[in-house]
Amino acid sequence: MSLLAVPLIATTALILVILLAGHYFLRMSKLAKQINILSAQIQSNELQISELQSANMQLQTTIDNFKQKSETDITECIQVSRQLEHRIKTLHSQFNQQQQDIIKLQESEGQDKFYARAYKLAERGADVDEIVAECDLPRAEVEMLLSVYRRRISE
Repeated sequence: MSLLAVPLIATTALILVILLAGHYFLRMSKLAKQINILSAQIQSNELQISELQSANMQLQTTIDNFKQKSETDITECIQVSRQLEHRIKTLHSQFNQQQQDIIKLQESEGQDKFYARAYKLAERGADVDEIVAECDLPRAEVEMLLSVYRRRISE
């Protein structure tokens, strides 16, 4: 090997080392850029996760509030339903009583017609036997009716 060949080999080796180092640094630079991009994406994802967790907590609070309000509303509805049920039972009882009263009045109204007819006959001067025959009332009641009628006239 000649003397000239040694520096050429050394120079070639040095160039090769420089090229390899340049390639290594270039590769490292690309990797550093990719690492920076991935780091930025991780930070962005962490921020999104934080925002989503915050939104999730707010939604859970809203859900809890709605749930509590719903439970309160259901309790109030049950109470109102019980009150209405009691009121309906009371009104039904009152209705039945009034219906019975109406039936009694209707039954007694028939009797009242007899007494009104008897009173009109008394005004016309009918005697006890005529009124008993016309109105189908007991004799004692007709006598009492005539007695009341005569007292009224005399007053």
